[in-house]
Amino acid sequence: MSTLDQLKKHWEPSTRTSAANANALLDEASLRKIIMSQVRKHTKASFSYFWASFTLQLMVYALCSHLLIKYWSQTEVRLLSLLCMLLYFPFTLMLMNKFKRVATGRLTGRESASIHNYLVEQYQLVNSFFNFKKRYELILIPVSTAIGVFLTFKLYVPGGVQAFPFGALITYAVTVLSCYVAIRAENRKSFAEPLQQLKTLLQDYQE
Repeated sequence: MSTLDQLKKHWEPSTRTSAANANALLDEASLRKIIMSQVRKHTKASFSYFWASFTLQLMVYALCSHLLIKYWSQTEVRLLSLLCMLLYFPFTLMLMNKFKRVATGRLTGRESASIHNYLVEQYQLVNSFFNFKKRYELILIPVSTAIGVFLTFKLYVPGGVQAFPFGALITYAVTVLSCYVAIRAENRKSFAEPLQQLKTLLQDYQE
């Protein structure tokens, strides 16, 4: 029998002698520590994604703010910069909300049900963001890429998209394709695999 299985047997409140109670409390503390450690281990990849994604989004906001200020007199640049920031804002809001709740989640109570509820909450938070991410990126990536390509050609290529439509189209297609290839690998590493591991752990604590 594994250490985790042995500790699970002692999770229910004990009615034995004080010495037995002390051992039970020790086992409960050990079990709590093991479970928290397992959850952190399984969500580590997701949190790595959080920091990388959050940093990238800050860079997007900074770049758009720079363009907004520098080219305020140019209506197209101003509006597209604002649009790009507005596109990313719901994603940033959801990212911070879900991962804050994952990070601050705590295992409370002494009953097996409390373990189950904690694991369910952690799983649902990560899974709900993952589902939102998959849907929202279907809009976010092509639209933000189109904005980025248009602004790049307008500001740094003489004649802009109108002068080089084929070049702009190739740039757009390659960028979108590259993003989706990277996102597919990222989803598997940062969400699909950790969620499967959490699901396996959750099955050990079915009510």
